[in-house]
Amino acid sequence: MSLYSKMANSAEFFARIVHNLHVEIIKHIQASKEQYKIRADLYKYHDALNVEDYFMIQIKLEWCPLETNHKL
Repeated sequence: MSLYSKMANSAEFFARIVHNLHVEIIKHIQASKEQYKIRADLYKYHDALNVEDYFMIQIKLEWCPLETNHKL
């Protein structure tokens, strides 16, 4: 077996190892994202507003750009 052949086999073997490692990392990240989403969704509060509902908002003058016409 020539030196070039040995190097080519070694490079292919290394490429397969890196590729498999990459696939495992992608699976681990995906599983981690799914677990995070499950935990985050537990704390979300969804409340729908109806047409006749009242709510209060607070607008501060410093939130508006200086160039706009202020009516606050």
